[in-house]
Amino acid sequence: MKCSFAKMSTKGTFKQEWPYGTDLYGRFMYLESGDARVLIAAFDFNATYPREADRWRREVAARTGIPVNSVWYHEIQVHAAPFYDQIAGEAMDALIEKSVATVNELIASAEECDVYAAECDMGTDYSFNREQYVEGLGGVTVWRGIRFDEEGRPYTQDPNIMLLRGYVPKLPAFDSPIYFDNNVDQMAYLFMFKNKKGETIGTVSRFAAHPDVAVLFEHSENPERAKEYHYDYDWPGYLADDMAAEFGGIGMYINGPCADLATKKDCRPGKGTTYENSAEECKRLAKNIGSRMREIFAEKAVKLDADSVFKTETFEITLPMKEDIPDNYADIAKLYDESVSVQEALDKAIADGAEPWVVKRLIDDRWRITHIPHMCRGEQFGFTAEELKTHKVTVCVPALRFCGYLFVGVPGESLVDMSLWMRSRFTGTKTVPVDQCGGYYNYVATPRSMTLGGYTYWSSWISREAIPIFKKELAPKLDKFLED
Repeated sequence: MKCSFAKMSTKGTFKQEWPYGTDLYGRFMYLESGDARVLIAAFDFNATYPREADRWRREVAARTGIPVNSVWYHEIQVHAAPFYDQIAGEAMDALIEKSVATVNELIASAEECDVYAAECDMGTDYSFNREQYVEGLGGVTVWRGIRFDEEGRPYTQDPNIMLLRGYVPKLPAFDSPIYFDNNVDQMAYLFMFKNKKGETIGTVSRFAAHPDVAVLFEHSENPERAKEYHYDYDWPGYLADDMAAEFGGIGMYINGPCADLATKKDCRPGKGTTYENSAEECKRLAKNIGSRMREIFAEKAVKLDADSVFKTETFEITLPMKEDIPDNYADIAKLYDESVSVQEALDKAIADGAEPWVVKRLIDDRWRITHIPHMCRGEQFGFTAEELKTHKVTVCVPALRFCGYLFVGVPGESLVDMSLWMRSRFTGTKTVPVDQCGGYYNYVATPRSMTLGGYTYWSSWISREAIPIFKKELAPKLDKFLED
C-alpha cells in the first residue's frame, strides 16, 4: 500500500469576512493498493451545499483520475468557518482548482507505507451528550453553560440554557441537578502512516464531538461579540497540528457523529466571551484529548496488515422528507410570516399557565417553522424543485476498507445512535463512522428525537421513517461490501 498526505490552506478561495485567528485548511489523505485508490478530504468548514460538495468530488475525480466513488468530501463542522454561499459558486471553483493541484501532487508523491493504529477508549472524560429528557417538559438541548460536578458529570438546573425562548418552567425537576448523561461515542482512533525509512508521513485521528468552541454561541453574552469573530479551526485543528508536532508528518482529523455530542468545554457565562478566551479553550481541549490518545497509542499501538483487503465504494440511499416541509419554495417563503401566529399561540399558552409540556411543544413549533427555510436553503444550491415536489432526497454514503477497518461516511450531523448501531450491526469488523460527508444535510433525527423535540427535531428535514429506512437499506450494501 502507498499513501501520501497534504495540508492545503483554503485562503483565497472564499471571500474573507472575519480576521483570521488561525488558517483554515483542507487536509488530504491519499491511499492506493493495486488498482484501488481513495482520497479523503477533510475541510475546516462549517457547511457546504451538497450540490457543491458533489461538484467538488466530480471535478477532482475527473481531473486526477481517482474514481468519483472513491473521493470523500468531509467537513469537520467547524463553526468559526465559512458556510453555504461563502463556499459556493466562484469560491467552490477556486477551491476545486487549488484542490486538484494539491491532489495531483499527492498522487505523484505517494510512497510505500506501514500503518499503525490504536483504538482509544476515552470513556466520558472528554465529551457529553447535550440532549436530555426533562420530566414534565420534554426533550431539551444545551449549547453552552453546562456545569460539571466533582466527578466530571455534566449537569444544569438553569432552564435559560435549554433553548426555551425565555420560558422558565416551574417544575420539581429543576429543584435538583439535571444530569446530561446519555450515551456518547467514547471510541477515538489514532492511525499513523510511516514510510519504509521509518519516517512519519501522516497521522489520522478521529473522535466524535462538536467543534463549536471557537466562536458564535460562546460569545452570545458579549454585546461586542461581532468584534470577536475570527476564523479558527477549533480544537480539531489544534489537535491535528499537535499530532504533527509530536510525530512528524501531517496531522489530519476526521469527526465522528456529533449532532448530540459536545466536548466538555468551559463556556459558562463570562467564560469564552472573547476570541482569545475561546481559542485558549480550544487549545486546552486539543491538548487533553490528544495527550490521552497519544498515551494510549504509546501503550497499545499495533502494526496493521497493509496487505489486507482494500476496497472503496459510494452507495446511494433515498430518504423521505418530513411532511411539514412545503413542496415548493414559494410556500416555504411564507413560513416566516406564519411564524407570527405560532409565536402568538406560544405567548398565549404561557400567559394562560398551560402545562409545561404543552408550552414546550409550542416552543418546538416556533423554532421549527423558521428552521425549515434555513434547511431548504434556496433554489440555486439547496433542495431542487424535484426533491421538494417528491419529498425524496438521495444521499451518498462513502465506504472504505483497509487494514482490517471499515470507514463509513454518513450524511449530515448524525446522532450517537449512528455509531452505536454501526458497531453493533457490523460486529465482524472494526467500524469507524465519519460524520458530515458529501455536503451539509443538517441534522438527521431519529424517531426518538422526533418524539422528544428539541434542537435535533427542529433542525432535521428527514421524516420519522428516514433513519430506519437508512439502516435497512445500508446494512445489506455494507454486508456485500464486506465480502472478500
